[in-house]
Amino acid sequence: MRKPPHRPPADLETGPLVSFARSGIAARWNPSACETMLELAEACDVPVRWACRTGVCHNCESGLVSGEVTYLPQPLDLPATGNLLICRSRPVGDVVIDL
Repeated sequence: MRKPPHRPPADLETGPLVSFARSGIAARWNPSACETMLELAEACDVPVRWACRTGVCHNCESGLVSGEVTYLPQPLDLPATGNLLICRSRPVGDVVIDL
């Protein structure tokens, strides 16, 4: 049985706000705790599809409702306009993701 989505235990009061729109959860981005937004989603128990964690398969491609992201490293193929690859992305500022 899956836990319902929640804020991570070590949520900080600083850093970009990452909102998971469908799950109704928002948490602050902490790069020392999570390398990618996929790791933040997992810490919040937000349901998300993924497979490779390298930005190659695009199984994690999700809607980017608002905000801007960067990739580390840059994926070989960028997602469609208005989407992001959650497995390799990091927020540039506050973002809203359709998850």
